[in-house]
Parts: sequence; structure tokens; C-alpha cells
Amino acid sequence: MTLRPWDPENNYPGGVLKEYDRWVLEVSYRQHTLGCYIIFAKANVERISELAVPDIFEMRQVMRDIETALTKAPSFCPDRFNYWQMGNALHRLHWHGIPRYQTPRRFAGNDWVDTTWGSVPLWSKQNVGPALVEQIAGVLRPRL
Repeated sequence: MTLRPWDPENNYPGGVLKEYDRWVLEVSYRQHTLGCYIIFAKANVERISELAVPDIFEMRQVMRDIETALTKAPSFCPDRFNYWQMGNALHRLHWHGIPRYQTPRRFAGNDWVDTTWGSVPLWSKQNVGPALVEQIAGVLRPRL
């Protein structure tokens, strides 16, 4: 497996969903909405403009795979997908995938409400525990 500089203390190894040739797909340890994920570049690049054409084509496949997996998972089934690419704290190219929900979802004994549906998602700085990350990964991984 690829070194994971975004998780240097290896707190969330169970969040890895799938490793591609050029990307690593993981469940985010910050669940802004239910099912948030991050797509990390394996190459040490910071800018989209540094990507080669094969990187872009594979990124498209990664996005298609996770969107399909979430859509087919009964507890998730998002209404929309938002993507943010900022790189403010981690200087390694990555995308935050934020599933959006018009109505609440129930997962892991909790009701998940997308309180900013129809607007910019609320950015949480609260980390969830590894157990929840692994539970989400356990639902999505078989669908990838």
C-alpha cells in the first residue's frame, strides 16, 4: 500500500476504500455529511495543472466508482455530490467528496441531516472515530 502522508499517525487505516494506480480513495475522518470521502493523489503534486492526462482519466473513474457505490448503498443514496479541492493544510493534491442529502438519512444509529442542503456545505473540523470510518468503509468497499 502507498504511504499515506495525510494520516502520518495511521489513525484511520480502516478508511481506505480502494487504491488505484494514481489515486487512493478513503472515507474522510470528518463526516461533514454522511459518507464524505477524500481522493488523494499518489504523486507528490499540489496543483491540478500538474496532473498528466492519465491521472485525470483515472480520477474520473475514481469519482464514478465512489458515486456509484454511494448511490447503490441504501443508507446513503445521495441526491447530489459536491467536490472541494483546497490544499490549505495538506499540500498534496486531493479532493473532498461531499455527498448531499435533501432529506435525513439513518446510519449507525444516528440521524444524519444535511443542514445546508441547497447551499455551500457546512465544513466540520470535528474528527469522527475510527469505528465510524470503518463502518462506513464496510458498507462502501464491497460496492467498489
